Amino acid sequence: MILAVILSRPFDSQRVERVARNDNADVSRQLTAAADDLFAAEQKASATWRKARSNDGVDAVLYEDVLALLDAAISADPANLHARTLSAHVLLLKAYEGDGVYDVCRLLDARDDAEYVVNRSSTAAAPDLASARDILRQIRRIPPSAIPDPPSICGEDDHDNATGKTSETR
Repeated sequence: MILAVILSRPFDSQRVERVARNDNADVSRQLTAAADDLFAAEQKASATWRKARSNDGVDAVLYEDVLALLDAAISADPANLHARTLSAHVLLLKAYEGDGVYDVCRLLDARDDAEYVVNRSSTAAAPDLASARDILRQIRRIPPSAIPDPPSICGEDDHDNATGKTSETR
């Protein structure tokens, strides 16, 4: 009986797409919330590390799980501006390798995520927009001498198809 009712209704592909989009957006928000929580915990670990040792680029080895969650969130919903803002923030942290040196690929990825948010300022939450703009300012302040490698090392074949990221660790 139930099957007959289901089969008697016309198939609404637009409704299916709306449901799928909503599901993806929900999954994306949940992944972003998990990334936010994990990032906060890893920041505490980083602060503890710095107190015990020097600021030797510990951020370059932390936050991979945070980025994995954010990449999944962005893949599920490319319009998740909070995920992109947090991704830009984490990538900027990871770009610092210590001794005043930055990884060019991670800087480019951070810039791309931040610019994505800024370019959609009409739909971005105020805190995300402010953070994205601040990240872009911070990147512009990095002296070229602190970025020893040229952008060409982040070649097209290094791009992650789902997110467009260039960093080999993403």
